Amino acid sequence: MQITIFSVWMTFVWCSVFIVLCYILRKRSVLLNLSSMTGIIILYLFCLVRLAVPVELPWTKVVSGGSLYNFLYQIFGCEITCVAGHEIYVYHIFVVAWGVVMAVLLTRYLIQYHRVVSYFSEMEKTEDTELNNILDEICTDKEKRNIKIVQTAAVEIPCCIGIFEKRILIPDKKYSREELHYIILHEYTHLDNKDILTIQLINILCIVFWWNPFVYILKGDTYQSIEIRCDQTVTKKLKSAERGNYLAVILKEYKASVQEKEFRKPAGAMPLFEDHSDHLIERFRLVAEGKQRSSCIGKILVPVIAVALLVLSYSIILQSRYEVPEETYVMQNRNCLEVNQKNAYLYDTDEGYYLYCEHKRVPVDKKTVELLKKSGFKVKKGGK
Repeated sequence: MQITIFSVWMTFVWCSVFIVLCYILRKRSVLLNLSSMTGIIILYLFCLVRLAVPVELPWTKVVSGGSLYNFLYQIFGCEITCVAGHEIYVYHIFVVAWGVVMAVLLTRYLIQYHRVVSYFSEMEKTEDTELNNILDEICTDKEKRNIKIVQTAAVEIPCCIGIFEKRILIPDKKYSREELHYIILHEYTHLDNKDILTIQLINILCIVFWWNPFVYILKGDTYQSIEIRCDQTVTKKLKSAERGNYLAVILKEYKASVQEKEFRKPAGAMPLFEDHSDHLIERFRLVAEGKQRSSCIGKILVPVIAVALLVLSYSIILQSRYEVPEETYVMQNRNCLEVNQKNAYLYDTDEGYYLYCEHKRVPVDKKTVELLKKSGFKVKKGGK
């Protein structure tokens, strides 16, 4: 198992294809007709798993990538300078830039999230009897419930936050009892579905792969998929008129945020809605149509396809094509042995590299080692 330029590149290619495919199929309701929203969210999480593990496995088949890969390798594999006997290549610069930007963004996000969680954790549970009674009606199992409702002017729209210390944050303004019921039910459903944990994983992976434009598509559509699943869970037992009232509450909050030009949400929080009118229109349409039931075949087929595509993505890796020169042979006792990737391998020792071929060991120089590595020769680690 190893990470190479080509394994990272193939991860980028595979994940980009997966994300775009899932996005198009979900937008066209193909996936929604086959599977539930939970299944769609799982598909996106599979994309994140593949993105987080850009490795080349022992059973991965190496295939020539043609002239494009040769061109990419010539750019990223170009030696810039040599420092203390170590060659510095172009891809080293990219890796350093990747790590520095990632460290800055991740540190900033974690500090913001810690401040937000600490700030709201210190707030006492609201003394409003009506709010607490509504929560008691929604969650009858008090042993399961570890949620506090906080009414504060620090937020403009209702939201929920916290993985361990769960909070439902309600803006400090006037609501009817019916509006509070739907708002608290919506945010409680997010907490019950562990949506806060899911979005934290997505946020962190988007920071890690900040340079990949497709992760932002994945992030936005996963957020939308989570909201749609929440809407479906809330409205599945509601009558048609009650669904309309539920949507009216969301629309009222959205209009208020637009008029006040305020859409601030705490870092890592799950708001009642995102600041995208087209997302809101889609949510309203799906709620109005009613919950679409997924078929039994779809519930099985979608995870199977996801696992199959994940395995397939590790089965093949495209690399630059390098031909071993015909004059590259191992000379031993005046016998000429033809070297190829099947009958020979490189052995890395403290004394240097050796080429093993048909039980014979021959030392090789650094230039030849690089050539043989690029040609696909395996490397084994050794001691002295």
